[in-house]
Amino acid sequence: MNAFKSPVSRLANLFQRSRDAWKAKALERQQRLRAAEVKIRDLEHSRAQWKARALKAERGRTGAEEAAAPAADEPVDEPPQLALSPPVGHHYSVMVMQLTMRLYLHAGLGSRGVARVLNLFGATFPVAAPAHTTVLNWIYRCGLAILNRQPEWRTDWIYVADHTIALGASKCLVILGIPVNALARSGYSPGHGAMQVLAVEITTHSTGAWVANVLRRVAQRTGPPVQIVADHGSDLRKGIALFQEHATACVYTYDISHLIATLLKAEMGRDARWESLLAHCRNAWSALQQTDLAFLLPPRQRLKARFMNLDVQVRWAQRLLAYHDRGDFSAIRAQYVLKWPAWEHLCARFGAARAHPLRAIVGIRYPDRAAFCQALQTHSDLESDTLDDVFWQQADAGYSRFLDGFAWLLSYRDDLVDYAQMMAQSKLIQSHLKSKGLQRGSQESLQATLPPQSTLTPRTAAFTQQMLAKVAVEAAKIPTDNVWLASSDIIESVFGKYKCFTARGPLKEIGKLLLAIPAFIADLATPLIREAMESVRTIDVEHWAQAHIGASMLARRRHALIDSLSNTKTV
Repeated sequence: MNAFKSPVSRLANLFQRSRDAWKAKALERQQRLRAAEVKIRDLEHSRAQWKARALKAERGRTGAEEAAAPAADEPVDEPPQLALSPPVGHHYSVMVMQLTMRLYLHAGLGSRGVARVLNLFGATFPVAAPAHTTVLNWIYRCGLAILNRQPEWRTDWIYVADHTIALGASKCLVILGIPVNALARSGYSPGHGAMQVLAVEITTHSTGAWVANVLRRVAQRTGPPVQIVADHGSDLRKGIALFQEHATACVYTYDISHLIATLLKAEMGRDARWESLLAHCRNAWSALQQTDLAFLLPPRQRLKARFMNLDVQVRWAQRLLAYHDRGDFSAIRAQYVLKWPAWEHLCARFGAARAHPLRAIVGIRYPDRAAFCQALQTHSDLESDTLDDVFWQQADAGYSRFLDGFAWLLSYRDDLVDYAQMMAQSKLIQSHLKSKGLQRGSQESLQATLPPQSTLTPRTAAFTQQMLAKVAVEAAKIPTDNVWLASSDIIESVFGKYKCFTARGPLKEIGKLLLAIPAFIADLATPLIREAMESVRTIDVEHWAQAHIGASMLARRRHALIDSLSNTKTV
């Protein structure tokens, strides 16, 4: 400052004006630079689009590559250079969005887990990890965009409908659709990719009239369905019946899985022996889960859809009996010892004179059966082949321990023959109809496929006839020369995957994660993601949630409990 002759106040004003001028000039340069960057990005995007259109036109002109191109209804990813550009108004590229959503929807990672994985990739690949809230936001927007898309107008739609419930009063009706001509390609057992989500409707009071109104609205968008496959829930059954009053050509098919489960419930629900077997299995769980026999425990009994999974219990019981019959219990305890009760049994059976020399080895433990048999032959003339099961139950420590836990199962050996045959017949019928479809004459083709009646127990033969009679009723509804869907297993699979997502949350309620259903069913190709990100905003998701769901249970809980506690002052 000593080098300047002007007063300090004048110099301060001069320096301030100079600083402001340079600051304004720097801001102007930054704005021009940002505008240039945006323009370059848009030009690159436009260039990539025009290049893709030119390549497509060239393929159409030459016809050489058009024959090998995918069908028009199959999703096609964008060229790599276009997929690396972000949608309009976004920072992340479409390819990063695609990778992120696939990790969440198909790899079983949570939203925070996706960010961690992408951070691990960041050392090798230039992939920036979005925040966990951004991951969910992308999925909601893609799901809503897919849900809002206009389905193709057809007159051969097949609907698959069912409800799902969660914590709270809300109930969600989901309707999936598939054209008849796509059934054969899917082997009459369509996967997620073969279906389209036609409706996701939430209500707190599902009635037949409400279900019928939803079906009518969907039919106005898609065209009248030829078949609706569902279970016999009271509101669904009544709603479909009301819908059929106007759509008289529509066929209502009772899902074969629920149909057979209903027959099994009627047959097994009144069977005292079956209920006793299940009670023993439950008692075994509580008594043996913390013991050395825990590896032999029966599978846990399901609280829902119990009669759809009876074969699991039967198969376990059969395998445990086979384990018993093999006679090798070394996995439990590999020890053999001649106890006093076993020695007294030998005395009673073979006489005291022949059994007396074995007193020398009473109480001695042997590591395996071979060593034990060798000791018996060394001290007596008894052959191991002449020893009965009563002796081995007392001498084999593993066998004795097995009987402590599972002796009750031996009395069900004859009952399990009936149960196993009934389960096998029901599985064969379901497998046939799910792979061949439902058509007139399905009963006759099933009778030719199933084992002869002479090989079945009387109870199983009678039960098989009940199942075939019910199948004949459903098959008679299908028009001649048509093969349609027999099962709604696909929607049960969709609900199962959806519940894997909701299980990660603090409250398993029906909320915005419903939009994950359209997202994981669809093939998230890059053009679809770009279209969804540019057409659906975050505010649109919020409006959809407010209109269909309202305030979430977690938000109401936070308002009622957490906020009030945080505002409370201690004196």
